[in-house]
Amino acid sequence: MQKLMERMRSYLMIALGTALTAAAFGLIVLPQGLAAGGITGLSVLLGRVLPLPVSAIVFVLNAGLFLLGWALVGRDFAFKTLLVSLLFPVLLELFQRLDILAELSADPLISSLLAGGMLGFGTGLVLLGNGSCGGFDILGVVLNKKLGVPVSLVMFLCDGAVLIAQALKLGVLNTVYGVLVILVCSFTVNRVLTNGKEEGQMLIFSQRYEEIRWALLDDQDVGLTFLNGETGYQRRPIKVIVTVMPHSKIENVKKAVYGIDPTAFLLLNSTRYVGGKGYTLSR
Repeated sequence: MQKLMERMRSYLMIALGTALTAAAFGLIVLPQGLAAGGITGLSVLLGRVLPLPVSAIVFVLNAGLFLLGWALVGRDFAFKTLLVSLLFPVLLELFQRLDILAELSADPLISSLLAGGMLGFGTGLVLLGNGSCGGFDILGVVLNKKLGVPVSLVMFLCDGAVLIAQALKLGVLNTVYGVLVILVCSFTVNRVLTNGKEEGQMLIFSQRYEEIRWALLDDQDVGLTFLNGETGYQRRPIKVIVTVMPHSKIENVKKAVYGIDPTAFLLLNSTRYVGGKGYTLSR
């Protein structure tokens, strides 16, 4: 029963995510003539020379790539893209017939931000549902399996070629807004996949590591781990402190460390996911 519920939840997330991406294209990107990447962007280009609606071209291209993935990658991968490949063109055609966001055409900047957010949120839901967005994703997986080409490189080259081709027709301004849509989409996908949470990861290099340890544990309520290191010049052994904390604690931790050792060397990074005891599990 639990597996059935999880599967239904997964399909629901994929369907909702597909609906959001179709709405972004059908209500904003295509009506306003913004540059679009992926299969949809390629379909817009082909629609200028073929007597077919964009949704029909998307369906044909997705179907071809779906069959290619089925034949060369396997059924498991193909089934993950089937729902999106069938549902997206239908919803795209539906949303293109609506004009509920027509007023946004007066402000292309707001339109780009909204479209990017919808695309990113929708794509994130599809990925959280263990689905695939289809399109160039399938081509990337096929070439990766057969030729060892990185999936990201295939998608980058395909999207880049589509955007450049559209830029020749749409002009600079609409292309820039299209790129903005893609950037906002990428940012939103990352936020969705990490549930909007980020933590700060700090590496502390100091010979007074024991004092710093107690200051972090007792005063700052921050967990830590010791790594065995060695200085590069004098080849002295050193304990490197690794700690992860909410961004709200970073400044206080820095003050505590420098209060103990003003010469301490600190490295700070943003971490998109933290799981395990003390975070997703109780201490």
